[in-house]
Amino acid sequence: MHFDTGILVLVFVVLSLIIGAITRDVLKNTPIPYSVALLVIGLALGLIQRSGIFAQYMPLMDETVLMIAEVDPHLILWLFLPILIFESAFAMEVHLFRRIFSQIALLAVPGLMVATLLTAILAKYAFPWDWSWPLCFMFGALISATDPVAVVALLKELSSRKRLETLIEGESLFNDGTAIVFFMLFLSMVVSPSEASINPVLIAWDFLRVVFIGGFIGVAFGLIVIHWIGRVFNDPMIEITLSIVVSYLAFMVAEALHVSGVVAVVVLALMFASLGRTKISPEVSGFLHHFWEMMAHIANTIIFLLVGTLIAGRVQLDNSQMWFTLLILYISIQVIRSFSVALFMPLLKRIGIGITREKAIVLVWGGLRGAVSLALALTVAQNELIPREIGDQILFLCAGIVVLTMLINGGSMGWLLKKLALNRLPEAKQATVDKAGGEVNKTLSAILPEMMADEFLKGANWPEVKKISGIHAVSRQTQVEQISEEELVTAYQRRLLETERKHYWTQFEQGTLGEGATNKLVSSVEHALDGSPTIAPRTELENLWQTPPLLNALKNIKAMKKFALTLSFNRLSLSYEVARGFIQAQNELKSHIDELAPNERAAETVHVMVEENKQTTMCYIASLREAFPEIIHSLETYSACRLLLYRERAVIAQQLKQAVLDKPEAERMIMAVEQRMAALNKATNIESSISGEQLIKQLAWLQKLPKSTQDKVNAIMQHSIYNPNEEITKAGKAFCALGIITRGTVELVREQEGKTITSVLGMGETVSAISLLSGFSAESITATSLVDIIWLPGEKIKPILASEPELSQAIGKMMQ
Repeated sequence: MHFDTGILVLVFVVLSLIIGAITRDVLKNTPIPYSVALLVIGLALGLIQRSGIFAQYMPLMDETVLMIAEVDPHLILWLFLPILIFESAFAMEVHLFRRIFSQIALLAVPGLMVATLLTAILAKYAFPWDWSWPLCFMFGALISATDPVAVVALLKELSSRKRLETLIEGESLFNDGTAIVFFMLFLSMVVSPSEASINPVLIAWDFLRVVFIGGFIGVAFGLIVIHWIGRVFNDPMIEITLSIVVSYLAFMVAEALHVSGVVAVVVLALMFASLGRTKISPEVSGFLHHFWEMMAHIANTIIFLLVGTLIAGRVQLDNSQMWFTLLILYISIQVIRSFSVALFMPLLKRIGIGITREKAIVLVWGGLRGAVSLALALTVAQNELIPREIGDQILFLCAGIVVLTMLINGGSMGWLLKKLALNRLPEAKQATVDKAGGEVNKTLSAILPEMMADEFLKGANWPEVKKISGIHAVSRQTQVEQISEEELVTAYQRRLLETERKHYWTQFEQGTLGEGATNKLVSSVEHALDGSPTIAPRTELENLWQTPPLLNALKNIKAMKKFALTLSFNRLSLSYEVARGFIQAQNELKSHIDELAPNERAAETVHVMVEENKQTTMCYIASLREAFPEIIHSLETYSACRLLLYRERAVIAQQLKQAVLDKPEAERMIMAVEQRMAALNKATNIESSISGEQLIKQLAWLQKLPKSTQDKVNAIMQHSIYNPNEEITKAGKAFCALGIITRGTVELVREQEGKTITSVLGMGETVSAISLLSGFSAESITATSLVDIIWLPGEKIKPILASEPELSQAIGKMMQ
């Protein structure tokens, strides 16, 4: 009986997911990696099919496995690669990735080039076949692509060593891209021998072109889709659909243009994980991460079963020469991998976050080969322009290396991590975990008497309850005395900063913090985590409260003054929201200081630093509130509205859970709330500086002028905002404008008869009037607080002075 191909594909997918679920359940609490077990099952399926058992008893299964053995290798790359790459890059901590990118790039480009070169030399002189140099280099490229799925899964499960995970996973992502690029370059030489020319300059140019254009495509698609998602408010169907579509679209467009689809998807996913994180609706963010984890799990389940079945179904098993060559190749690639890592070890220690000998060993032994290498080998085996004999040789060797590295390296990785003491947290970090565990124990012990007195629980076997719950069990206590105080304090402060970062994301999810402020605050924590953790001072936040040089430059360009004013007010708004969120996080941090502290001295030090942070921030908020009360009023009104709307939606959701509301009713109510949320997010409620009309009502010398003159003055007014201690102008500098202080204070310093005269001017007073005559500033003017000044530029006020004598007299009095 013949079955339709579509049915066979469906049977294989369903069978894979069933096998995956059973395997995952069976492997719980065992050291066997999930992907390794799936590979073995796939091999078994392929071997059973070759034995004829399926054909005799299960024809549907027989045809399914035969169909898998003939699968198009491009399907593996085009169907599974975008999913696996996007999920892997999207799940990475972007700040950590940036810190170690230099190490990743070193291993993924020069490291892979060294591995490719040495493998090509090995293939040329150690293999029993007379391969051409382009063929040897092509094989070197395809066999050098690493797949650390099993290794990273073990690291996540055993030790949560984020830096090592990111290094291994980041190397693999870019390693795959580099390997595919070089593979395609050398494949073209193999199929077109007459045009083959191994010119290092041309190869380097092609490589750079393919990588950079691929990256550009990722950036372009990322900007478009992230902007689109930013306009969508809490619609998981749209946001998740867009993330799927754009990952495939970026890959397909890049490949269609003969550039790196892998690099395009990596760059795209990293943009989603950084710029896109606050653009994705807070309500959708967690769902999106879980969705991609599920997608990657399904892809990994299918791909490892498919690879195992495919290997067992297609490779030759009766050629002793191939088996001997495979043994040589397996040993050699371990040596080559060791050499390529050792070669760059001096650099790897000094750049990024550095690397230890133990981590380098994991890096070497974790150089597993997987689906990418096999897909490339299948591409060769199915290429009609390459002799079948050569295709079979490459497929056998590649399949054998995939199986051996997955079984031997992947299977022994847990043992290696244990031997290198990398299967657990660093002792100082573990001490903070134990401390937190102790607090949990204390909390449970405190509520135990109340539970024992409960009428419906008093008959419980309390000794058994205590035993099972582990309330009185002593958790593993780190030998704190063996850890230096510096290490303990570093781990303790790092844990507090990670708690602070989590609080910002919680504020964002609850609607109390906007996306711009969340990005700034999270970034400040991540920079504080670099090297030695820094709880105070937070120079990055303090720098936010100063005017950047670019904005100062824009203020001095006539055509950009209005734009600079808009930027200044936006910056003030963002600064206030950042300051408010920072204060809330510092208050939250105080509740964890004592319970996590390794000793009283460490706790006291952090208390002082937190108070320092709060005091500095409160001073800034006070100056902002005094200088720009209407901005604070608008922002606080906006925040109160946003908070109430989020709370209203939460109450409706709670009523739905309690069946007070039916689902359709609750959904309609939530939709109405979210429409108001979306409208609020689009509204621009922040008021600008005091208007000209308001100013005229406050200044006596302007009130005396005719209405027509007042209108002319209003028309030429220009606002400028200055931060505390910012220099407005310097004595002797070319300057021609009359300034009116609308809020804040400035300090004037001038030299007169050999003496330095200092004065402070405030709201409603004028500055630099004499410059209208001289064209130069007579004094140095510095902002002593947040200051808003309305300027009447000399080139605009002089024609008005010539035609309006009353205005000339009023300004003349200011110059006396």
